[in-house]
Amino acid sequence: MSELTELLSSFGPTRGDNVDWGVVETVYGRSLPSDYQRFVAAFGSGSIEQVLYVYAPATTTAELAGNVVSTLPAGMLASGSADSWVDPSQGGLYRLEDMLLWGWTEQDFLCWIISGEDPDCWPVAIYSRFHAAWSVHPFGMAEFLSRLLRDEFDEWPISDAGLRTVSQPRFLHDKDEETGWELQEKPWE
Repeated sequence: MSELTELLSSFGPTRGDNVDWGVVETVYGRSLPSDYQRFVAAFGSGSIEQVLYVYAPATTTAELAGNVVSTLPAGMLASGSADSWVDPSQGGLYRLEDMLLWGWTEQDFLCWIISGEDPDCWPVAIYSRFHAAWSVHPFGMAEFLSRLLRDEFDEWPISDAGLRTVSQPRFLHDKDEETGWELQEKPWE
């Protein structure tokens, strides 16, 4: 996580979210990965360069229907349309019902695969609409984001390549972006 905080800078007045992780564990029935917890404490929920968005955790069960860490949309699970894998051998290893959505782009879902009791061992899975398939990455969210921001993937894992050309990526908290738009300002310009 320390490498990610060196790569990514916040702009806007809001820095991180104060979260009661005990409450979050009660809502989800499990802990969320520690690198995600540290990310939320340092940055909060919001977006990296208006390309990649990171959700906040729900703190009540009623919030689970909103824009928070959640399971995949019911329609996606029911249709089976998103059950394709970049590596076909992974199709039998993972179930869509075991995905927990922590982020998104305009065209992609960024998830953890809940695989075991230790959330720090959950791999990251990306559904890229460009590839129309899932790719699995055997590391956590912070390492995935660090590799993404350093452009270290042979095969770019998300559909939007906009982050590849950003030399100093920025993060803007949701609250600051919303306030900017309410004031008719364009916070990203």
